[in-house]
Amino acid sequence: MPGSKVTAERATDDVVPRMAPPRAAGARRRAGRVAGLFLLLVLLLVGVVVLLIGQGSIDVPVGDVLRILTGQSTESQTHRTIVLDARLPKVVAGLLAGSALAVGGVQMQTLFRNPLADPFVLGVSNGAILGASIVILGTGGVGWLSGLGVVSQLGVTGAAVAGAAVVLLIALGIARRVGDPVVVLVVGVMLGYLAGAVVDMLVYYTDPDRLQALTTFTRGSVRNVTWSELRIVAAVCGAVLVLSVFLAQPLNALLLGERYAASLGVHVRRIHILSLAGVAVLSGVVTAYCGAIGFVGLAAPHLARGLLRTADHRLVLPAGALIGAVIVLLAEYVAGGNGLTGTSLPLNSVTAFVGAPVILWVLLSGRARREGR
Repeated sequence: MPGSKVTAERATDDVVPRMAPPRAAGARRRAGRVAGLFLLLVLLLVGVVVLLIGQGSIDVPVGDVLRILTGQSTESQTHRTIVLDARLPKVVAGLLAGSALAVGGVQMQTLFRNPLADPFVLGVSNGAILGASIVILGTGGVGWLSGLGVVSQLGVTGAAVAGAAVVLLIALGIARRVGDPVVVLVVGVMLGYLAGAVVDMLVYYTDPDRLQALTTFTRGSVRNVTWSELRIVAAVCGAVLVLSVFLAQPLNALLLGERYAASLGVHVRRIHILSLAGVAVLSGVVTAYCGAIGFVGLAAPHLARGLLRTADHRLVLPAGALIGAVIVLLAEYVAGGNGLTGTSLPLNSVTAFVGAPVILWVLLSGRARREGR
């Protein structure tokens, strides 16, 4: 009947608009949640920066901190000197190191398809520690390399970069010949163990009075980074962060397998080499200037994916960078004696309190998924 036909059309018209908006509304809610999360992370990062700069042996009011950071004049020249010369370099170093390590962790976990991979699995950080150990333990008046002026002039940082470069070249050479990321992972772990064994031998045959400097270096710290050193750290970390922007889409394709990525036109081997090279360089430089900062590159990517509820690298990479920066700066706040302890602690000891629970969460959640819970 005509009336029934009109009624059916009206019913259809009523149903379609009601079904379409929920999808659009769901997309808008997801976009709003993601935008809110990023805004929260940015505000948290700004708050941690202001907190870390303002508190210390001499407290600087928040108003003075904000005025100094924005280039305005303040009444106290002492506060300006403390903020710009003493505290701002370590804050920027921690921000850059945390962001770069987190971004490197995202890439490593995707390349190796291993949730427990991080930037240090290539053994580059251990190579940097080995180079620094040779200078710290082997030079000076009582060192067994005190007669080698070249080694002394190279310095701790230069030797750390050189040690990281040697391991990097070995790892990339093997990656270029083999092309299998799993083999590169195993080689990196073995190189790390080998470098660690050499460091242990150096420690065994060294005067105990010289071990304190090495202990400080291996525990990680951003407190001693100067503005001149920060230029190098900023250049390397900035380059890795920019590179990650161009790698986001190919990494998304790799999530579905190398064959699928290759069918989309992704040069899989080139992406592997670029990612490994970038992460290895940043690991060596961060270790050389800030010491070995562990767990950040492991924990931040999982926190980013869990908060965003997605593995899309276009979102996970920037979120991981913000989370990594917050973790390092909060850890430095606690480790620097400004937090709950009231005394200075190794940076790695604090980041482990964040990284270890995340590792356990990843392992337990993975087991629960395999058991179908």
